Amino acid sequence: MTGKAAFLRPLRMRLALILYQALLHLALPALVAVMLVRYRKGPRYPLRFADRFGFGPRAPAGAIWVLAASLGETRAVNPLVDRLLTRGNHVIMTHSSPAGLSESRRLFADAIARGQLTCGYIVADLFWAVEAFLRRNRPALGLVVESEIWPEILSRADRKGIPMVHVNGNITDRTVRRDAKWFGGARFLLFQAFQKILTKSEAHRERYLRIGVPADRVKAVGEMKFDQPVDPARSAHTARAGALRARWGEARRTFMIASSVRDEEDALFGLVATLLALPVRPRIVWAPRSPQRFDAVAAKAVSEGVRVARRSVALDADLTGDIPGDIDILIGDSIGEMSFYYQLADLVFVGATLSDHGGHNIIEPLAFGRPVVIGPSMFGITFPAVEAIAVGACESLPDAEALTKRVGVLFQNPQALADFTRASGRFCENYGGASARSLCELRPWLPAPTFSVRAAEQDDGGRF
Repeated sequence: MTGKAAFLRPLRMRLALILYQALLHLALPALVAVMLVRYRKGPRYPLRFADRFGFGPRAPAGAIWVLAASLGETRAVNPLVDRLLTRGNHVIMTHSSPAGLSESRRLFADAIARGQLTCGYIVADLFWAVEAFLRRNRPALGLVVESEIWPEILSRADRKGIPMVHVNGNITDRTVRRDAKWFGGARFLLFQAFQKILTKSEAHRERYLRIGVPADRVKAVGEMKFDQPVDPARSAHTARAGALRARWGEARRTFMIASSVRDEEDALFGLVATLLALPVRPRIVWAPRSPQRFDAVAAKAVSEGVRVARRSVALDADLTGDIPGDIDILIGDSIGEMSFYYQLADLVFVGATLSDHGGHNIIEPLAFGRPVVIGPSMFGITFPAVEAIAVGACESLPDAEALTKRVGVLFQNPQALADFTRASGRFCENYGGASARSLCELRPWLPAPTFSVRAAEQDDGGRF
């Protein structure tokens, strides 16, 4: 039930929320200054103050509000949002990062064009900004994706009787330990604000139970990333990647560095140097996690004296063009084209695992049948990393030295790489259906459809 929920009753929680708001308001000038600095660095950081303070794009009353912070969360919730759109609901999506907003616009371009989906930046967690957002949009249901927890959003939604559900819930052991140490468990009470928590595995469910969420509010439904639809862009990427691999030939295999973060770049450049010194000399495709690292990685590669091409220079917008076969490193300096890069690769390293960041998405490369290697840090991807490692579809190495040695062995042993590839190809066949199960669990709170497909067809001359 919403309205004066249990999580708001303890005095320590009410005092914590007051202190949180006071600190947030004191920090507001600094946060605005950071936004201005980022804006001056380039168009990837538009200001959009109206969004941040509750006065951004409006959705019709009764829409479903989806809070998908970054690129990963946006992709994860894509299958569920597709089902909500098909059902006839209006959806408003809000994001923390420019990459998340860009991906939302790409994935749901048709729904945006027909007025069924609205997207923008997430409202700042200031009580008056959240109040303005909720008054202007009046959502019927809120869905918080993965791990973003905003205290004021949850408490104000509860006061207004707006049910909130946590989907693809991703609480980790590390988060539980950190919150117990630094917040005395007070942050755990925020999870009581959710009418339901739909999480990825039984191990995740046990963590939610451990922090005090009632058992009847938590259900393991699986990982929605396994339900990613095959969109037209992916089909085009498959064709372009196949053509490029054919031109390159089989003389040199390809190693991909996917979603790397700054802290691990030095170690990865060491790995690259070792690989390029091998007799087989594999080619490297390097797609950093952050667009802000594109130039830095490219410049460092050039300074190392290797032959470098950048996707943005060598290929046109539709991926036509040519990349010379004698290049050593292709810098994947684009957003929304990871499926293209994965299909160029014979082996993939997934980043944020050599540094203590917990790992990025390993499902995408596995979905393409690419074997995956990672470093030791995987607290953010324990599911499905543990399962993938158990069946030989993924390998976790203890440090950069061990990773470098193992990758070198795989490229010099075609049979070992082939066996690894077969195991990865079988892995994703055993998973799927989380988005359908999530939709089923949402039924008690789903609003009636508010969008008429028939009306949209008529307004658009039948080109729906």
